[in-house]
Amino acid sequence: MIIFIFLLVIAFVFLMIGHFKNSDVIISPIKGFMIGFLYHKDEYEDEDEYTLQCLLGVISINVIWRSQQNG
Repeated sequence: MIIFIFLLVIAFVFLMIGHFKNSDVIISPIKGFMIGFLYHKDEYEDEDEYTLQCLLGVISINVIWRSQQNG
């Protein structure tokens, strides 16, 4: 139960970050059962892409945004 509450808090924080970054928020079902969270950064030549993912059992919350590189 404590893990589920912790993941709900993480999901809420991810949604707030998505709101402030004007990002894409994708909520989708999962075939199976997973719990946890993920942060990933892809670096391209002209921009960076960030991904936050929170897995709540059978629901996945993904927050994706892009930012221009400085320099």
